Amino acid sequence: ELKKRGISATGTENYGGPIVTSTGLVFIASTPDKFLRAFDARSGAELWRYKLPFASMATPAMYEVNGRQFAGGGKISKDRGGLYMAFSLPDK
Repeated sequence: ELKKRGISATGTENYGGPIVTSTGLVFIASTPDKFLRAFDARSGAELWRYKLPFASMATPAMYEVNGRQFAGGGKISKDRGGLYMAFSLPDK
C-alpha cells in the first residue's frame, strides 16, 4: 500500500539493534541485505552505507582507540563467514 502511494523506503526485517552517537548518527547493520548504514537521528535520512561481505545480523559496536571513535561489528557463523570490520571518519 505504501509503494502505491509513492513511499518506497519502507524498511526491512531486522535481527539486532542500532547504536547512536552523541552527535545523532544511528548505525545499524542487522539486516539480511548485507549493508552497514548510518542515518541522521533527527531526519531519518540515510547518510552512508557500506556493503559487507556477509550479512551482519547483529548490533554494531562503538568503541574508541587513542581518541578516535570507531563503529563496526561482525558475525561468526560457519555458513556465512566470520569477520569483524571497523569504520571511522578520516583523520583531520
